[in-house]
Amino acid sequence: MRTLIRFVTIGLLVGTVLLAGGQVQSRGNGQELGQGQKMNDEAQTAAPLFSFSVLSDLHVTSTDKVSQLLLKQALMDHHELRPDSKLLVLNGDLTNGSEADYRSLLALLSRQPHAPAHATMGNHDFYGVWHTPDGDKMDYTKLNPSWSSARAVALFDRMWGYDKPYHELVVDGYRFLFLSGEAYRDVDASINEDAYLSAAQLSWLRERLAAAAAEPGKPVFVFLHQPLPGTVDGSDLELGVVQHQELRALLDAHPNVILFSGHTHWNIETTNQVKQLKFLAASSASIRQVWSAKNEPETRALSQSLIVDVYPDRVVILRREHTEKRWIEPSIAKGYDVK
Repeated sequence: MRTLIRFVTIGLLVGTVLLAGGQVQSRGNGQELGQGQKMNDEAQTAAPLFSFSVLSDLHVTSTDKVSQLLLKQALMDHHELRPDSKLLVLNGDLTNGSEADYRSLLALLSRQPHAPAHATMGNHDFYGVWHTPDGDKMDYTKLNPSWSSARAVALFDRMWGYDKPYHELVVDGYRFLFLSGEAYRDVDASINEDAYLSAAQLSWLRERLAAAAAEPGKPVFVFLHQPLPGTVDGSDLELGVVQHQELRALLDAHPNVILFSGHTHWNIETTNQVKQLKFLAASSASIRQVWSAKNEPETRALSQSLIVDVYPDRVVILRREHTEKRWIEPSIAKGYDVK
């Protein structure tokens, strides 16, 4: 989530729209979607090569039982819908930054069936810096001198078994690139809630995208908690990424990229959270609390995320509302030229 927030507890595939040529048009529910043709029956019923799930903004803490219940609900829904899923992506704001929060999250994951999980860091995963020195409370008026960005990154890496907060995964020949912010306000107050990407991380991304360019008929899946400005709805309310110009230039040069983000919590049913640019940008709302275009919590409890089906010639993004166990229609497809 983009701001320092305190949560308040609030008491099948029907149609697919094909994105093509970067041209979009409005379609009824406020989403800007593709050219509007329905995919044919054969395309809708064919089995995908594989599927994966994208969840963000879990905000699991050791004391917030609602956050734990909502994540359990979402995991059960995903497993029921795609029991053979190849990957569970947790795209930032996993916790409120404490080791106890991470242990609560990992314990919950251990109790629920799910695909192999991979994660990125969000701004809230640096929030150990707002814990009081005794760790019992949150104090957003001053930084905790005993905590730091470096400790937050080290904790994330240790909890997930990573060497760095960014990494690559290859699933059935398809590349997944996971990016994370590496610094927070204790390093530079101007970072605010944005993602700070080091020169080393950007250089690594450049190399991985260059390697992916050798396979032009395949999408490349990139994950970063904060959206780039000027992408999905709500992304212009703040900078999002400190090095946004460098990252945008990298992604613009690779049209097969799909960039998945979270952070805004904006409702994927009532706002435009899938947008065709030079690359495709998609957001996954929030498991813990969905927000409206007014940039405030929805008046009814919602919990949303994405399922992605990968086919030889296209990717289909399906949007899911978990509290009501329903699809958000239509699904959205991005086609690729297979050589």
